[in-house]
Amino acid sequence: MNTLIKRLPAFAFVIAAFAAFAFNAPVIGSEPTATKIWTPDTSQPNGYRDVTIQVQSEDYECNASGMDCLVEFSNDNPATGIPNVLSEGEFVEL
Repeated sequence: MNTLIKRLPAFAFVIAAFAAFAFNAPVIGSEPTATKIWTPDTSQPNGYRDVTIQVQSEDYECNASGMDCLVEFSNDNPATGIPNVLSEGEFVEL
């Protein structure tokens, strides 16, 4: 009985660690939250232009400049979202 009491804190730690991982594990294969694709455009109020339709129809290219070509934002809002650069270059419509 005395040995069981000595091992109880270690057992509790293992159970707590397992529970923490189980409740905070990332969802594998979840859908991304961003649905729109943007390109930098200084003429727009937020600094980006929505080019989702051009990208889906493949009527564009990204040339070899050192800029960001395609960007997505975590909440589809360039003003408040976290940017994720998808490709570099300058966006050129074909």
